[in-house]
Amino acid sequence: MPIKTIKIFVDYTPAELKENKIWVVEYYVLNPNTNTLERKRKRVRPIKSISERRKFAKKLILEINSRLESGWNPFFENKGTRELTKLLDALEVYINRCTTEHKDGNIRFDTFRTYNSQIKLLKEYIITRLKQPEMFAYKFDEDFIGTYLDYIRYERGLSAKTRDNYLSFLTTLSTFLLKKKYIAVNPTLTYTKINRKTKQRTIIDPTTREKIFSYWDKKNPNFLTLCLVCYYCLVRRTELTKLRVKDINLEKSTLFIDSFDSKNRKSAHVTIPNKLKPILRIHLNGAPLTDYLFSAKNYAPGPEQVTPMRITKRWSYMRDGLGIAKNIHWYSLKDTGITDLLRAGVALISVRDQARHSSSAQTDEYTPRELRNADTEIKDSGIKFI
Repeated sequence: MPIKTIKIFVDYTPAELKENKIWVVEYYVLNPNTNTLERKRKRVRPIKSISERRKFAKKLILEINSRLESGWNPFFENKGTRELTKLLDALEVYINRCTTEHKDGNIRFDTFRTYNSQIKLLKEYIITRLKQPEMFAYKFDEDFIGTYLDYIRYERGLSAKTRDNYLSFLTTLSTFLLKKKYIAVNPTLTYTKINRKTKQRTIIDPTTREKIFSYWDKKNPNFLTLCLVCYYCLVRRTELTKLRVKDINLEKSTLFIDSFDSKNRKSAHVTIPNKLKPILRIHLNGAPLTDYLFSAKNYAPGPEQVTPMRITKRWSYMRDGLGIAKNIHWYSLKDTGITDLLRAGVALISVRDQARHSSSAQTDEYTPRELRNADTEIKDSGIKFI
């Protein structure tokens, strides 16, 4: 590599375009280890249109020179930095890798769908809002994060919880960009969540339960069975879509959830209560063991998997049709099932295992206020201040 002797007080020479067989932007910068100006090159993307290629090269030159003027020196950074890659290209690399991991079963469908949606919105913000489709990866910095979060929260008027969800994703994305050297530091570290509301759990009242039961009993008994498995066995929506007929053992009253399908990545057998067994027996009706328990064919056992979003949409249609309160969500079935078990006097640890919670404390959050009693030992301790 050609070496230029350093001139006094000069630690770089500006970038310029070299239109050879391979177009490159070339500049010289001080190598602190040798105290000499050494050449650096950045390849220009092979765009078909020569004018567009020169336009891109000009922008690249301006960015490099701007950074050099501000004191930037690539020799102080890790080897192989990709900070001058287009941010949109880096985002495309990220979502392509997520796609591959989803196909291999390492990323759940709901997670992949969220990542895909977030990347789409981020690209839209960069292209439409900022009008900077050529933005380089290094500009994905603290100021960018702050501006984007303010846009989500205050300009789009989304909730604090939604803003915090965006921050969580940006943190995940930043970890990837940092690892792959598209950025030098994680720009999300100085930001914290702002939502202070605790999750509101809505228990479905008896009158509403009767409406829901009657509606699905007439409309679609298969969907009713789906609802009842969620209530009795405390199985999550996405997990329900992955259950197979072979996972049901009516003789032993168990339902098996494979670690591959479980949210917490742990295999578990949950109990099928006696009241659910005859309903499941009718639902199975001799279906092949390899069939999905609730398929895309009207939620009956079948070979085609139903999507989690379809379940939620059907629930929403029912809720609107019956005029049920908006706070009665699909997961209210699971919340109601946990609360009813605790009210029935089932041991906390048994409910914890049925719900597959990580700790008893998580399950205890569902304990109704009227069931909470004072600690007898503290109440009768006899201590006094004076």
